[in-house]
Amino acid sequence: MIKKKTLKSVGLIISAVIIIALIIVFFPNILRFLWSVALIFIPFITAYAVSLFANNLADALQKRFRLPRNVSAILVIFLTVVVLGGIVGGIIWKVIDEFKQIYDNFPSIYANMQRSWNRLSNNLSYVVDQLPENIQTSIDSAYEQFMEGLANAVKDIKIFKTAGNIAKRLPSILISVITFILSLYFMISDSKEVNSFLRKHIPMAVQMRASQLKAEIKKYMGGYLRAQIIMMGISFVILFIGLLILKIEYALIIAIAIAIFDALPFFGSGAVLLPWTIVNFLSGASYEGVGLLIIYLSVLLMRQLVEPKIVGKSIGMHPLLTLMSMYAGYRIFSIGGLILGPLTLTLIISFYKVGLFDGIIKLIKVIYNKILAEIKRIVISFNSEGE
Repeated sequence: MIKKKTLKSVGLIISAVIIIALIIVFFPNILRFLWSVALIFIPFITAYAVSLFANNLADALQKRFRLPRNVSAILVIFLTVVVLGGIVGGIIWKVIDEFKQIYDNFPSIYANMQRSWNRLSNNLSYVVDQLPENIQTSIDSAYEQFMEGLANAVKDIKIFKTAGNIAKRLPSILISVITFILSLYFMISDSKEVNSFLRKHIPMAVQMRASQLKAEIKKYMGGYLRAQIIMMGISFVILFIGLLILKIEYALIIAIAIAIFDALPFFGSGAVLLPWTIVNFLSGASYEGVGLLIIYLSVLLMRQLVEPKIVGKSIGMHPLLTLMSMYAGYRIFSIGGLILGPLTLTLIISFYKVGLFDGIIKLIKVIYNKILAEIKRIVISFNSEGE
């Protein structure tokens, strides 16, 4: 009897271990699946997010000019499409133009990088000469490999192929845009009817839970996104103006890249600007080095003054949690996961606070207590047999 119970207990433990292992193994795939599903509903999600702001404007137009709801909805959608389309279209056109210039002028850029390296090498020649010969050779070899890889990467860029792929996707993009506009129209023009229908057919308990979840997501996810977008926007403006003053080529692309990097916790604009500043000083470009240092200090000062007011304590996370979410996001989603990781964590925190995980937590506790009880029983049975 004891042996059968022992085998049963061991089987329970092994089953629990297998379940935990399967969760660990397949969790990234589950996240990828959920992400792919979310991408399908991007037009509707975007339309809903825009409607949260657009409904207020539609209400104001309807009351101020006594317009029918569908007319005010059309006016709001027209203004939204014109403003967002103009901004996004202008940025895309400018970015494409600068990338084209980089591609066309790469030989001169490559030559300038070599000259800068030579100047830097000359200024550091005394220090380099003191290093062992094998280290000097390694430094030169690493630089040559980097430049060769950069040149090959640019040569391998298929601009026309990329343009062709974009052209092939135009019908899909057009359908997504039309779906977004129609969804936005219905969410604005029929907002009261939709809300009334949902309130009528969804149980009150689910409505209360959904309301709590909406409040938590708005508090955490919305606050995090709003804060990061505002900070990135301010950083971009400072970087773009500063780089234009320094007459640095491709200022728009560089400013966008550094602003995105500035949004990453633990990194910031200093991870790009400080090494760039040091290289300029060492290579003799003191004017540009001082300018980049001023830009970095301006971004840093702005963050110290503005960030505490924009990023509330309510959305703050412990740095260790943020680092863990960034690492997990990177392992699952690659580079984009550095931003998606913290966002996902804030979403999970929102779900936890409204109690969506209560059932899972209870199940885990039951399984844990069962395993613990079985282990104790096994230990006691073995001790009894030994005696």
